[in-house]
Amino acid sequence: MVGEPEQAGDRLFWHEVPLSCGERGFKGTITGANRPEAMFYLFLLDLADGGMAYYVPRDDGHSTAGRLVEPHFDGYFTDSGWVPTAYNTRPGTADDYVPLQPQPGFQITFYDPSFTTPDWLSGSVMYQIFPERFARGRGGIRKKGLDYHREMGRPVILHKNWNEPVNWEGGKEYDPVDFFGGTLDGIREKLPYLASLGVEILYLNPIFEARSNHRYDTANYENIDPLLGSNEDFADLVSEAKTWGIRVVLDAVLSHTGADSKYFNALETYEEPGAVQGWNSPYRDWYDFEHPNGPTALYRCWWGDPTLPEVDERNPSWQRYILGEMPPRPDGEPGILQKWMDIGVAGYRLDVADEVPDDVLERIRIAIKGHDPNAAVIGEVWEDATNKASYGSWRTYALGNALDSVMNYPLRTALLGFATGIVDAQQLVTFLKTQKSNYPEPMYRSLMNLISSHDVERQRSMLSLGGPIKQLSRARQLRQVSSITMEQDRHGAELQCLIAGIQYALPGMPCLYYGDERGLHGGGDPFCRATFPRDDTPRNDKGHDLTAFYQQLGQLRHRSTTLRHGDMACCALDMDALCIVRALPGNADATMILVNHSNASKDIGFDLSELVGKEAANWQFGPLWSSAHYGKSKAWPKVKNEGGVISATIPPLACVYFQTKSNASA
Repeated sequence: MVGEPEQAGDRLFWHEVPLSCGERGFKGTITGANRPEAMFYLFLLDLADGGMAYYVPRDDGHSTAGRLVEPHFDGYFTDSGWVPTAYNTRPGTADDYVPLQPQPGFQITFYDPSFTTPDWLSGSVMYQIFPERFARGRGGIRKKGLDYHREMGRPVILHKNWNEPVNWEGGKEYDPVDFFGGTLDGIREKLPYLASLGVEILYLNPIFEARSNHRYDTANYENIDPLLGSNEDFADLVSEAKTWGIRVVLDAVLSHTGADSKYFNALETYEEPGAVQGWNSPYRDWYDFEHPNGPTALYRCWWGDPTLPEVDERNPSWQRYILGEMPPRPDGEPGILQKWMDIGVAGYRLDVADEVPDDVLERIRIAIKGHDPNAAVIGEVWEDATNKASYGSWRTYALGNALDSVMNYPLRTALLGFATGIVDAQQLVTFLKTQKSNYPEPMYRSLMNLISSHDVERQRSMLSLGGPIKQLSRARQLRQVSSITMEQDRHGAELQCLIAGIQYALPGMPCLYYGDERGLHGGGDPFCRATFPRDDTPRNDKGHDLTAFYQQLGQLRHRSTTLRHGDMACCALDMDALCIVRALPGNADATMILVNHSNASKDIGFDLSELVGKEAANWQFGPLWSSAHYGKSKAWPKVKNEGGVISATIPPLACVYFQTKSNASA
C-alpha cells in the first residue's frame, strides 16, 4: 500500500502496489511522483486463514523496523494511514517528551534533485542571542534609544540593574516593554568571546525598530531599533564579526507586523496615515479587515493577538517592499531582505515559517538566493518539516524549493527526554535514524540543532527539575525555578554536558542559546530571556558555569573535519547507552562517540564493522574528548578494537569521543 499526499488537501491517496516473490522475500517497485513530496508505504498481507494483517512502523520508537498488526485489534487503517489503537506514550506531554509520533507508514522523501544548501551552514557552531539581554556596550546608545521611543509616546521601562529579574506580571496580557539596555555595540565587544566558543554563525532575534523588547512586532523594517543602536552600528558589527570568521543571520518576521508600526499605525505614532486610520494608506491592503479575530481585534491578527496584525503575503505591494523586484535583477530595486544583505547579512531565520504559504516561501527563497546564492534560509518549524500537514495542505518547504534548514525542535525533545529518563537509548537512536532518513541530505546536514531558545524553557531548569515547566502559570514557573537547589543544579549541569556531547556530535549546526553556557535558569517567555551574567557583578541565581566546557567542545567541533562533515551511523548498546560514529567516506578518519546515561560505569561490547562496514576492523582509537571531567570520573576510558568488535568501559553520565589514532589527542 502506497500513500501519496493529495495535491489539494491534507489527506493521503492510498493505492496498492503488487509484490512479487523472490529468493530472499518479496519485492516491488514504488514510482516517485514528478514533484517533491513525502510518500508513505506499508504492507498488507492476506493470511492463510482468510484474514488480513498489516506490517507498519512500530509506535513505541524502539526500532526503525516495523511490526505485524491486526486491524480492529491493534488499530485501524484510514486515509491518514495506520492508526494504532492505543499509542504507548510515557509520562509527560507529547510536545515535551515524545520524539516520534505514530506515522502513516514508512516514509520515502522525494526532493528537488537540484537542492543545495550553503557549505558554510553544514557543521558550523551557531550562537543565538536575544539582543536586548546580552551586553550593554556604550551608555550613550541607550539614552538616544530611550529618548526616541519616549518622544514617540511609547512606554519604556529601563532596568537600573543588569541583574534584575525580568518583568512578568499582568497575566497573559503582560506588556513586554521593560528593557535592560543591551546593544549591538555590546555584542560587537563580545565577538572574541564568541570566537572562543567556536562560533561561526551568530543568529540574532529581531533587531528592527519595534515597541516591545522582543521586537516581533516590527514597527519599521528599514531601521535598527534605536535602543540597540543605529544602522551604522549594525554594519560595524557585521563587518567586525567577519574578521572573526562569524556570519550574522537575522530574524525575519514577515507574517505579521506590529500594530504600533509605520505600516499599521494603530496608535497614530507615525505621521504617515496608517492602515486603520487612513483608507489611502499605501499599506492598508496588506491587512485583512474582512476576517476579524473576534471582539478584541477588528482585523486578522497572529493567534488573536491584536498587537500583531497579519499581512497578506501574496499582496503585490507587500512582496515588492519585502522581496524587491521579481524575478531579481542585478540593477533592480532591492527589497527589505536585499537591503540588509547588502550590508553583510548572511541569511535569515524566517519566523513562523509554517504560517507563510509555500508559494510565498518559494518566492522568498528566489529573492534571497537571487541576490546572494550563498545566503541561508532557515525556517521556524517545530515538527518534522518533511511530512507536516497544516492549514489544509501538505507542506513542501523542506523539499528543496524554499528552506535550507529548520529549527530542530524534535531533536531538543529527544535529547531532553533522554537526559531525564523518559526516552531510552533505543528510542533516541530510532529518532536519529528516522531524521536522517526523512530529511533531504542537504537539509539534514544543515539542521539547526538547538536545546534552548527564546520560546522554550532553559535547558538547565528542565534538567534540574526533571521535566517541563513551560505549561505552568508564570507564577508557578518562577516558584519552581527558585526552588532549585545547588545539588539539583549540579546534576542538571552533568546532564547538560551529556546531551551537549551528543548535540555537538551530530550532523547539522549545534546551536547554543546565549547564557546556557553560564548555567542560566528560566521557564518559558519571558523567563528564558534573562540577561547574560556579567563577570563583574554578583549573580542572583545558582547556575553552575560551563563556559570552559563549551569552549573546549566548540573548538573541538570547529577543528574536526569528521564532526563537521562526516557521515553518521548510530546504534543503541542497551537502554542507557549508545554509539554514534562520524566518518569521512573513502578514508580512515572517524570519530566514535560512546554515551552512558546511567549512574554507574558500563562495560560495553558491539560489532562496529556491522554498523559502518568492514573498514572499521582496521580502526584503532585514541582519546579525543570526554564530558566526564565535569562528572564523577576524570579517568580516560580505554577502548579496544579486535577485528571490528569494540569493547570499552564508559564512565557514568558520560559522553566520550574517540578518534582514529592518526588524529587523536594525547
